Amino acid sequence: MIAGLRGAIARILPQPVVQTAFDLFHGRTRLQVSLRSSTARFLARAELAGMRGPTVPVLSGGSILMTRPVERFSAVEAIRANRDLVLLAADIASIEYQVDQPNPNKPASLAVGIGQLVQLVDALKEISVGRPVYVKLRQNGPMLLRELDQFDSTQITVFEPQSADDLVLAGSDLGCEVIVKPGQTDYASVTELLEPVDAVYTWVDGGDPEWQTRKTDALSQMHLSGLNEYSANEERYRSHDELRYSLRSLDYFAPWINHIYLVTAGQVPEWLDASNQRVTVVDHREIFPEGALPTFNSHAIEARLHHIVGLSEHFLYLNDDVFFGRQVKPELFFEGSGLTRFFLSEQEVDEELPNLADLPVDSAAKQNRALIEGRFGRTVRFKFKHAAHPERVSTLHQLELDFPDKHAETSRSQFRSPSDISIPSSLAHYYGYMIGAAVPGTLKYRYCDIGEASAQAKMLRLLRDRDADVFCLNEIGGSSIDPAAQDQLVQQFLRAYFPVPSSFELGE
Repeated sequence: MIAGLRGAIARILPQPVVQTAFDLFHGRTRLQVSLRSSTARFLARAELAGMRGPTVPVLSGGSILMTRPVERFSAVEAIRANRDLVLLAADIASIEYQVDQPNPNKPASLAVGIGQLVQLVDALKEISVGRPVYVKLRQNGPMLLRELDQFDSTQITVFEPQSADDLVLAGSDLGCEVIVKPGQTDYASVTELLEPVDAVYTWVDGGDPEWQTRKTDALSQMHLSGLNEYSANEERYRSHDELRYSLRSLDYFAPWINHIYLVTAGQVPEWLDASNQRVTVVDHREIFPEGALPTFNSHAIEARLHHIVGLSEHFLYLNDDVFFGRQVKPELFFEGSGLTRFFLSEQEVDEELPNLADLPVDSAAKQNRALIEGRFGRTVRFKFKHAAHPERVSTLHQLELDFPDKHAETSRSQFRSPSDISIPSSLAHYYGYMIGAAVPGTLKYRYCDIGEASAQAKMLRLLRDRDADVFCLNEIGGSSIDPAAQDQLVQQFLRAYFPVPSSFELGE
């Protein structure tokens, strides 16, 4: 009730007032942040003694963590730095070891012999003098490596915390694990996914004049009476720089992603570091059949993703308004056997036939239902969360073979139409389930329509809690909120949640 009352008040007060009240209540004003920082430095004065280079004490999980402040962040680079630190210490101590890191973007594990762990710790202490390097002993909390004296643990995790804006970005979950395993064979768990997982984004620069001209020309040749008012509304193509921050979320919280494919209409974000070896920009012309372009239809673009050359069998499909909210593992999205997981919404597909009054997402859901009923003699009830969608290339190819006419029709539909199907975001999940390639899953998820009056309150709660695996900042359209105010609100939130650039952005 109290939360509802706060939300109601937030909806009627001006945005700056709500923001100021939130900052004050949660200790985010400049004065409060300064006082907290000073207090942390005072309480950590003993730990700060002897530190060389910039070191910032940050309150985390009820305790103070000494961190290295960063102006850019990549979890992959943090993982590599922690691994390389441990390997250097092992080489200096002349310790024989075995490295287990099938995926270079996931934390490494180092196996050493009996009696060698103490030698390794001593070498680590020597090479990390003046640095905020920590060690975590199994179930115990982290402690500064220099304070570790006697211990009887056979497993430790070594890491150097990194932070930005009083937020810990790299903790023990990105550390290098060291285990005493004399002559043992280390097997991965059957529930762990070992295959590489890629990510595919679809993106458009709706402010590009050339693209706008192509869109206007295409619309002029259409019978608009056959389109829903939300088939090509401006909000669908409006940018709040979401892609930049979605990629930050991936680089912060999903470092295990193998490669990223950005599917565009020949456009490249001006801030994107195209030389990054983990990113490939894919032009629509590379995946569409002749005569199908230009397209301004997300359903059509989604239908062609499995034709990307080099795409891994397992991948996540994301729109740029979807973000990872905290550290996630591939097993949230895939079974260890390779099956994909899907995330059902509580919203049901209504029983009416597809029509122009439907939102495009709803008419597509009804078309999907008709295909499932015709192919399997079963029906569907629920929509899916607008989250990161786990996919298998083989499932998408098989689906295209099973429904060739409907697939081709959607691929050649220039604007979202009531006859479209929505494949990776919906149909592929139910289809995969029926052929034994997908299973239901669960995740902590939050959704926010940035055009709603409650949007600011929802975003502030997201910022306060930081407990969502995935969240979505969608823009349906038809809002009475000023677009400039919307943009300011979204930008303010995203900058606070993801404060420093990722490895995918060009340097200043």
